[in-house]
Amino acid sequence: MRFIVVVFAVLMTAAASAQEASVDNSKKSAKPANVRVLPLNHFQIYPLAYEVRYEKDASENYVEQTPMNFSVAYRKASWSLLFEYSKFSQDSGNPTLKITRDHQETLLWGRWHLWRLRKKAMQVTVYGGGGLGTYKEDVTTTLSGSSVTESTGSKYMGGLAAGSDISYGFSESLGVIAAAEGRGLVGQEFDPNPTFGVLIRTGIYFAW
Repeated sequence: MRFIVVVFAVLMTAAASAQEASVDNSKKSAKPANVRVLPLNHFQIYPLAYEVRYEKDASENYVEQTPMNFSVAYRKASWSLLFEYSKFSQDSGNPTLKITRDHQETLLWGRWHLWRLRKKAMQVTVYGGGGLGTYKEDVTTTLSGSSVTESTGSKYMGGLAAGSDISYGFSESLGVIAAAEGRGLVGQEFDPNPTFGVLIRTGIYFAW
């Protein structure tokens, strides 16, 4: 009987020690791990972009335009400002009569990053926004070697866009970023109005 009591006491002591060790381990595991905090301020440069938009020609057929696009952006937390410049040229006619259309745009976009997913050095966001700016068109008509250029001057334009971007940080201050968005643009002489298109851009960012 005494032997059974001693064994029971030893078992109870061992169980209590194991329980204390388990509690200590759970407390240690509950301590927050070192989480990398991404900087709040980003300056982004997008030198590479591919844009497609669809316009109507004189025959009311849709034609594809692929403007050259360059943009820079400043981002802080869940909002960003992006300045964008784009241009394209379109030629039509025949060897006797040639018409060249040069189109240029500048837009300032305000964007709200309404959803974010962050995992280590990678971050994915979904955003929406609107832009305001101006555009200008120069139309050059060449007939038998003689050319005449007419300009629309600066006219107002705007647009709405929604898309997603993904970024990866090589360090706390440098990373790469890519974005894809759909957009609708409105202008005084756009046809159709709005003009719809898609844009893919890639670049780098500096963070602090």
